[in-house]
Amino acid sequence: MEINETLQTQLFELICYMITSACNLMHETKNYGPFRLIDAASRLVDILRENKISSPQMERIREKIEQGKYKVLEEESQFCSFLNELVLFTIASLNDLN
Repeated sequence: MEINETLQTQLFELICYMITSACNLMHETKNYGPFRLIDAASRLVDILRENKISSPQMERIREKIEQGKYKVLEEESQFCSFLNELVLFTIASLNDLN
């Protein structure tokens, strides 16, 4: 299967973001790790949508991420609650596929 050039560039940029984030996390606060992971998931859904290979479930997960990802700047307990809710929402979305 041949990947079109745009998709290839977008995926390469995401990989670069993830690798750079891993390096930067060595010196950032611990909550930035989960933030960077969910941000990467949101970016991946963006790429999939732009290339017409997303799904309604993925779009809803991305919307949830975008609504709550900046809770990382609030109390740690609020960000943790958001992440737990996101996990449950994602599991429910996966169950909807079946």
